[in-house]
Amino acid sequence: MKSMTGYGKYALDKDDYTISWEIKSVNSRFLDIIFKTPYYLLGEQPKWENTIRSIAKRGRIELYLNLTFKNPDFINLKFDQSQALAMLKELESMSKLTALSFKPDLNLFLTLSHLWKNKDQDIPLELKSDLIMSLKEALCIWDKSRTSEGANLSKDIANHLQYIQDLLLNLEDTIKTNVKNKFQELKKRVEQLLQDLNVTINEDKLLTELAIMADKLDVSEEISRLRSHLSAIEKIKNNQEVGRKLDFYLQECFREINTCGNKAQNFQISQIVVEVKATLEKIREQAQNLE
Repeated sequence: MKSMTGYGKYALDKDDYTISWEIKSVNSRFLDIIFKTPYYLLGEQPKWENTIRSIAKRGRIELYLNLTFKNPDFINLKFDQSQALAMLKELESMSKLTALSFKPDLNLFLTLSHLWKNKDQDIPLELKSDLIMSLKEALCIWDKSRTSEGANLSKDIANHLQYIQDLLLNLEDTIKTNVKNKFQELKKRVEQLLQDLNVTINEDKLLTELAIMADKLDVSEEISRLRSHLSAIEKIKNNQEVGRKLDFYLQECFREINTCGNKAQNFQISQIVVEVKATLEKIREQAQNLE
């Protein structure tokens, strides 16, 4: 099992530049990849995304790239003067219309990444190679953290499943007693009612009807199906997209245990049912963090 929550960081220091990747992820219903990288590297993002999709199936993943150039000539940057002049012209026009003072600060253009472009319109091959290599290293560290967290979640889920199995043993014993007691209780009530009404009916037919009524309280089939779902959960733990499958089986588990509580009509059984549902809810909370 892998958790959708993870963290990874990797830095590469070269003579001409320094690359630093930082990856953070949290749970999400689908795979959502968010890049926060320099503007001039947008063209590389589809390749990076393919690499990520080969590792991750679900989760909200944020990737931060810090790229610092030591050699200013390594990447041939050009400032988009036409765009900057057009922006200044519009601001001057607004200043005249509003009578507001306007004093441009050229230093602010350093923060507008879309105004800085590569003259050659291409990224050096060495940089491209180092970017994808360092990304893979960061992803490896990030994936290990997800695997470690997934192992902890798997252990917790296994403990919860075992606890539910123990509860079901108690539930089965209680149900057997409950059916017998309900049968005797119904028999006494019917016999008392017949005596009060001074009515006589066939004893065999009475017992047959009472047995049918008492049998409706039996939830052995529901427990059997519930055990089957729990067994299925244990078998899918090493498959991909565990979270989705686990969520499906948990829905079926809740349906069966709810039926047990509704049919049994017994306080002691209701207490066990509540405890089973509470434990299933804990598993569901864990499953929401699984890929």
